[in-house]
Amino acid sequence: MSWRYAIVTDSTADMGPLAAANGVTVVPLTIRFGNEEFRDGVDLSSEQFYAKLETSPQPPITAQPTPAAFEAAYRRLLDEGAEHVLSLHVSSSLSGTYNSAALAASTVDPARISVLDTRSVSAGLAMLAIGARKLLDSGASPAEVLNALRGDIPHVELFATIPNLTYLARGGRIGGLRGMLGNVLKIVPILKVEDGVVAEQAKVRTFNRAVDQLVETAIKRIPAKGSARVAVLHSVAPDLAASVGERMRSGVAPSSLITCEIGPTVGTHAGPGAVGVCFIP
Repeated sequence: MSWRYAIVTDSTADMGPLAAANGVTVVPLTIRFGNEEFRDGVDLSSEQFYAKLETSPQPPITAQPTPAAFEAAYRRLLDEGAEHVLSLHVSSSLSGTYNSAALAASTVDPARISVLDTRSVSAGLAMLAIGARKLLDSGASPAEVLNALRGDIPHVELFATIPNLTYLARGGRIGGLRGMLGNVLKIVPILKVEDGVVAEQAKVRTFNRAVDQLVETAIKRIPAKGSARVAVLHSVAPDLAASVGERMRSGVAPSSLITCEIGPTVGTHAGPGAVGVCFIP
């Protein structure tokens, strides 16, 4: 199926099969294990990545797509007949991906390619891309969709918890000492994405308590039942994600609920066993 208006995102959106279902083109980030290089979701599935994460002596390193990768995607979509391309990307405070996309758009056709910094990541980015497709399908113009997205972006909330701090510390997202202390003291963090960066929401003593608290926090922050768009995200923890999804369903009766499996790029920092809730109230 060819789409009159194309949507592009990057692999930090963790869309998996949701991308094809919603007509979203995903430009992959790169994962390196030592001298081996893989394109997120293309040469390396989530399953393969987490298996490698457990066994590789060298920690993975992530790299943003090159402007050339975006150029190729934009040219192909325009050549296939797309009238306009909406390109939605991970927070520019977390990655240089948005800058690569913006540079490519200015080279290819700035009048027909709109690039947006969503200030979010993972399921937050996925929900915005799916929302954009629904609006386009309902007859909204690209300009109207951009305005709607800019209205939604400040209201996207994402809370997540990870069983331990090893991968965050190793990825350089927090100091190594804090990671070590957290594991020794069995402190489990609840993280949030706030103003485009990952921040600490709370610390608790057990992972089960962290999961309970993040669900309770999400439910409290959704004032009206039946209106919120909700996503559950997880890294190789499908049963846990299903149970969190059920709790969100009974707690807030979301207008939509999707599940995103955390892929290699975000998984480099989260590690296995993470779970989170993202919502637009």
